[in-house]
Amino acid sequence: MLDATHSTAEPFIGSWVLLFPATYLAHIAEEYWGGFPARFAGITGLAVPDGAFLGANALFWVLMATAAVLVLRRPTRAPLVVALATVVTINATLHLGGTVLNASYSPGLITGVLLWLPLGVVALVRGHRLLSQRGFRSGVLIGVVAHVLVPLVGVGFVLALGGGWRAA
Repeated sequence: MLDATHSTAEPFIGSWVLLFPATYLAHIAEEYWGGFPARFAGITGLAVPDGAFLGANALFWVLMATAAVLVLRRPTRAPLVVALATVVTINATLHLGGTVLNASYSPGLITGVLLWLPLGVVALVRGHRLLSQRGFRSGVLIGVVAHVLVPLVGVGFVLALGGGWRAA
């Protein structure tokens, strides 16, 4: 097992980490053109203007791409890969669960299941095998917290850009 605090984490790190921001672009496109903002509004009552949806996702994409580049520049930041893997795995699982629970397509399901679930699971398995227990656990914790913050930041974009709560 490798210690994520030393450069021995390098076997875990490679250009493959750029798949996270690359696949996010496909995921955003599927969600947007698949009607995720309207679906979200129908479930939550929060009207989501296109600008808020795209603005929030642009911010998240920049953060994801930055994390990937940081890891490539300094492999001791390998737990960030586990964090990204946690985020995409949770997201894909939620799209799958939403589809099953509502018996209808959740925009983001296809890229979630075909791209993010395999990428996330493989990265989590490799991270668990190659990183220290502390490095792996910290990455998972960061990923869970990040995924909890995503909708909060999204709501902030919605409210700032003219969306808001509407009667159901």
